[in-house]
Amino acid sequence: MQSLVRKTLVAALLGLAAGAAGAATSSSATFGTLVITLTDLDPHDGVAASLTFQTQGHAYVLGEALGWGESAEEALFAHTAPRPQGALGDVAATSWSSANASLMAADTVAGFSTLSASGAALSGLDGYGAYRSYATGQDPFLNQFTLSAHTMVTFSTMATLQSQTSMGYNLEADQGEYANAHALLLVTGSSLDGQEYVDGHEVDVTATFNVRDDGSTEGVKASWSGLLSASLSNDTAFQANGELHAFVSTEGVSAVWDGVTPVPEPSSYAMLLGGLLLLGGVAKRRARPRPAKFPRRYPRQKTGVRSAIR
Repeated sequence: MQSLVRKTLVAALLGLAAGAAGAATSSSATFGTLVITLTDLDPHDGVAASLTFQTQGHAYVLGEALGWGESAEEALFAHTAPRPQGALGDVAATSWSSANASLMAADTVAGFSTLSASGAALSGLDGYGAYRSYATGQDPFLNQFTLSAHTMVTFSTMATLQSQTSMGYNLEADQGEYANAHALLLVTGSSLDGQEYVDGHEVDVTATFNVRDDGSTEGVKASWSGLLSASLSNDTAFQANGELHAFVSTEGVSAVWDGVTPVPEPSSYAMLLGGLLLLGGVAKRRARPRPAKFPRRYPRQKTGVRSAIR
C-alpha cells in the first residue's frame, strides 16, 4: 500500500507538471435569472399592460469538442427542451477538450430563466483540442410576442463572461490559442402604425495573446460582468409585435505546446504535494493488505473530425 501511495503521489506530480506546463484555453458565459418587467405607460387609457405569445421556439443547447493527438476525436451533443419547464444540459469531451451547455427552460415568452455555456481545450507536445458551446431560449433563434398599447417590456439579466489563454501563440509551430465568450440580449419589433423598435445589449470577450518586449508572446485573461438589458417601449395606441433574441456561446482552440511556456508556479507543486502527502497518510492508516487491481487499457477509437471550430 505504501508503494501504491508513493506511485500515486509521483503520478499526480507528473500530471500536475504536464497539465500546468502544457498550454490551455478556456471560456465561459452565463445569464443569471432573466427578469421580465411590464410597465404601463398610460395608466388612464383603460388598457391593462400585457404580453402574449405569438410564436415560441424550443430551448436549445449545443456542444462540440474536438481533439487532435494520436488520433482525431470528436464529441457532439444537441438537445431541445423536452418540456416547457425544466433543466436541460450536456457535456461533450475528448482527450484534449470539453464543451458544456445548460439552461433552465421556462414557460415564458423568453423560453428560459437561466443560460450557461463553457468550454476548455488543452495541448501538449503532441496534440491539442478545440471546443464550442451554445445555449439559447429559442430555436430557431427568436420568440415572437404581442405587446399591448402604451406598454413597455424590459428583459434584463446579470451576465458574466470570461476568456483565458495560457501560452497565447507558439511562434515555432505558427499556432495560436484563442478563447471567446459571447452573450446577446436583443429585442426588435414594430407597431401597427409603422413604428420600428430595436434595443439590445451584446458583449463579446476574446482572449488571444500579448507580445512581450523581447518579441515573445504570452496568454491573456479577459472578463466582463454586468447587467444586460433590452426593452421595447410601445408608446402608441396600437398593439406592437416583437421578437426576443437571446443566447450565450463560447469557443476556443489551444495550440501545440512549445515545450517552454508557460512555466508552472513552484507553489503549485508545494500545495499539491502537501495535500497528497496528507491523503497518503490517511490511506496508510486505513490500509488493508490487498492485491492492487489495474484497469484494462483500451486503444483509442479513431473517429472522423467533421469540422474545425467555426
